[in-house]
Amino acid sequence: MEYKNPVLKKGKHKVTSPYGMRTIFGKRKMHNGIDIVGEGSTLDYIVAFADGIVKISKNSSSAGEYVELNHGSCYTRYLHMKKGSRTVKAGQAVKKGQVLGYMGATGNVTGAHLHFDIKINNEFVDPAPYLNGEKEFNKADFNVVREWQVSAILDGFEFPKFGADGKWGAECEGVAKKAVGKKRISYKYPYLTKLIQKAVGVKVDGKFGKDTKNAVILYQRNNGLKPDGCVGVNTWKKILGVK
Repeated sequence: MEYKNPVLKKGKHKVTSPYGMRTIFGKRKMHNGIDIVGEGSTLDYIVAFADGIVKISKNSSSAGEYVELNHGSCYTRYLHMKKGSRTVKAGQAVKKGQVLGYMGATGNVTGAHLHFDIKINNEFVDPAPYLNGEKEFNKADFNVVREWQVSAILDGFEFPKFGADGKWGAECEGVAKKAVGKKRISYKYPYLTKLIQKAVGVKVDGKFGKDTKNAVILYQRNNGLKPDGCVGVNTWKKILGVK
């Protein structure tokens, strides 16, 4: 079987357990995703179903080595990867088809496979129609502001009223002011710093050093902003394209 929107690099899959009720380890329970292997029961590299931001990349006792992507109002998860094969970190932006890891048998499993699931508006749905292209994956509200919000959350900031809603408002203004800090000397937030570095065209390593600061100053001069090397509210608005 070959899916229109694959989650394995080679594109062809064999379903070992579909979405729905099933008996596993002697218990009848809901299976919130779909279990697949490569064609002919082979193992394969796992790829992103759609563009998104890595929300989680870690190991757990049940899911094993796994990755969860944020696509806006939708989330996708990729479970039971081979130990040490995860290629992405929390806060990282990924593109559709980008390798996330390799199929394995970590966590609570009976054999090597990929468990893939989709959550839309906080509810699990059958992934099969989305993999087949029968239903359109809703990521309409994924945008650069949400990417910034998710990065800020990963750096320890909060948006208690609206969360990461993809809209620039008073909470965003407040976080942007706090992120600069009183001394306005250096940026200490790695996930937000990576967004800055991508915007100003320097090495993306999450460290706000001399090269990044100089590039920010040049960016500010070219965009009619105060060239102080500090990424405050107005600079963030320009980077994110908001008014």
